[in-house]
Amino acid sequence: MSIAQQKLIHALNNDVRLAILENLKNGAQNVTELTNKIDSSQSNISQHLACLRDCELVKQTRKGKFYYYQLANPNIIQLLTELDRVIDSLNWPEKTISVACKSNMP
Repeated sequence: MSIAQQKLIHALNNDVRLAILENLKNGAQNVTELTNKIDSSQSNISQHLACLRDCELVKQTRKGKFYYYQLANPNIIQLLTELDRVIDSLNWPEKTISVACKSNMP
């Protein structure tokens, strides 16, 4: 696996970061707007936004006293859509989904 692949997987490997990306599919938002939509604290969302910026999936622009965040590349929308398509094709019953593997691998 390449470093680039590992970087992308790391960026997607968190429910808050995924929620941020899903919300930013609808356009630029500031931290307060994201906090109102995602079940997490403002400081936690800010930390995850920093990670997403470091991974170059999100970019920020300043408007007045606020920073607004948006997807850095339109292909991210395609990636999230494709992930949903693959998940749907796996036909996992919602109530039986477990994040961990049965073999308890880390």
